[in-house]
Amino acid sequence: MEASITLKNVSKHFKKKYVLSGLSIGIEKGSTFAIIGRNGAGKSTLLRILSTILKPDRGVVYIDGKDIEQNIAAVKKIVAYLPDHDIHDPWLTGRENLEKRARYLGIEDTEFESQVTPFVKMFEIEDELDNYPVTYSRGIKRRLDIVQVLMGDPEVIILDEPTLGLDYHARAILFRYILDQKGKKTVVLSSNEFTEIQTTADRWIVLEHGQVRFDGTLENMGAQIELPFYGNIEFRHGGYQLIKALQHVKEIKEIHDLGRSIQIVTENIKDFITVLKKINLDDIISISGSSIHIEEFLNKLNSDEGF
Repeated sequence: MEASITLKNVSKHFKKKYVLSGLSIGIEKGSTFAIIGRNGAGKSTLLRILSTILKPDRGVVYIDGKDIEQNIAAVKKIVAYLPDHDIHDPWLTGRENLEKRARYLGIEDTEFESQVTPFVKMFEIEDELDNYPVTYSRGIKRRLDIVQVLMGDPEVIILDEPTLGLDYHARAILFRYILDQKGKKTVVLSSNEFTEIQTTADRWIVLEHGQVRFDGTLENMGAQIELPFYGNIEFRHGGYQLIKALQHVKEIKEIHDLGRSIQIVTENIKDFITVLKKINLDDIISISGSSIHIEEFLNKLNSDEGF
């Protein structure tokens, strides 16, 4: 597939310490690409380079086939970047912030409603637009910033810890948007929530000390490192009978009765899906799940003798 972003031998150092060292990566057009790693691994630095805010000390970055250092103006028109901090002006109303952003993007006044209002409605901030962000909750501030990033129809969307401060409902809205963009927009995100990555990313890398420690997909990872999955199933009438029925299912490592719900632990998410196929879903209220925390994944990665 065609590459949307290409890094060739990219390095960046601060005070003689390399934060990124010789990165060479290709990111496919229309894919969702995740970057994970411990604090200080170089995630935010890499995203800032992709957004043209930072220049690499060595190497070349191409976005849409253009060397970003030689074509900054053209690249800025197709790239939008959400950092891990606020980007709005707290002393302008929400609407004034969006209007200011629209002017920067070259959105005409006559196009404002058609290009901006759909995102305002999607992230449910209509009732806050005439208020000042200093009065917003942390989650509403983040929603306003996400809308600022998505308006203008960028081809490449770069998100640094995008769900900071968001509640479950707002996270679901953002994930649904990202999933809807597969094959249309290239999304690069950094996150410390493993479930977010499993839900949205086609591929991810693990950065450690400025270098790529892992590069692959869920299938690649599952083939190399055992990652247990914890699935929770809530029933209308409890799960006692189901526990009895599932006790001998080979894919289940552990099963726990939590009253109105049960927790099923499997070797990986694929085994959990296999278990679900054995269950009558008519009596189920909800299904949720999570894998291990990223810190545990990194520890497993470092301890695995195959790396």
